[in-house]
Amino acid sequence: MSRKYRVVTLGGGVGAGKFLEGLYEFKNEINLNLIINTSDDIDIYGVRVSPDVDTVIYWLSDNIDRKKGWGIKGDTLNLVNESSSNWFNLGDLDYQYNKKKKVDMDKGMTLQENIKFRCKELGLFDVTILPMTNDKVETYILTSEGKMHFQKYLIKNKMLPKVLGIEFQNIANASPAHSLLDLVKESDLIIYCPSNPLISIDPILEVKGIYDEIQMSDSKKVAISPIVNDKAFKGPILNLMKLKGLELSVLGVAEYYKTKADFLLIDNSDKHYEKRIKEFGLEPIVTNINMTSKDVSINISKIILDLL
Repeated sequence: MSRKYRVVTLGGGVGAGKFLEGLYEFKNEINLNLIINTSDDIDIYGVRVSPDVDTVIYWLSDNIDRKKGWGIKGDTLNLVNESSSNWFNLGDLDYQYNKKKKVDMDKGMTLQENIKFRCKELGLFDVTILPMTNDKVETYILTSEGKMHFQKYLIKNKMLPKVLGIEFQNIANASPAHSLLDLVKESDLIIYCPSNPLISIDPILEVKGIYDEIQMSDSKKVAISPIVNDKAFKGPILNLMKLKGLELSVLGVAEYYKTKADFLLIDNSDKHYEKRIKEFGLEPIVTNINMTSKDVSINISKIILDLL
């Protein structure tokens, strides 16, 4: 590469963390900027947790519990004990960090400023990590058992209630994080991480100005499918796609991204969908995207960066 291209990614959760760990290996060659979903954030146990932000930071700083895909490796569950209904499984180190974070934010620190501080603390100096907004936005799932915070649907209720709708509370009043729109405007490449499109990508795009800025951008836009061989990497992707009337395969992913991306990375096992993906106006790129190791993430990243 003759110059440092500006790369912007959108996403959140374990899928994003796994992919971004590989992309981070190219940090010396690109200007790397990550926009993370914050609608999964939750007030719990007297602190406010940003699961998607924390997961990405822990993957990049090699502090992640790789077996679970989230949380801090070696963490324990003593401060918020399981016997006291710790259905959220917030670890001790996580709890201590989020307790300090709440104190700082109660004094006026923004989430964006806190993320910057946390990145310095964990040695992440070659990447800019931004929340989609500094305003409070939360995802609620409307289910057959009532309205519940996404985390309660996902963890406490194990995704069992029938999903009737999705609501991003306060999204209409949310403003993009400081400098976020400028980063998008100046980007050469925008990557949609292999995250759940409907609860990790959608809320980012619904924050005022972000989707419009992406649409106006001359950057190349690439999406990575979170579905391989008709199975989701993680979480309730298929449940939510069914709700939106999308096909429960990479074709549903292609339909979602048809107005948002130029390229769609799909797995070798989904090669037979190539022709139909092209009908959505997307150029399919077929490779191994089943991120069973960091090497796979690095290879995916190289393929995408070669588009530049």
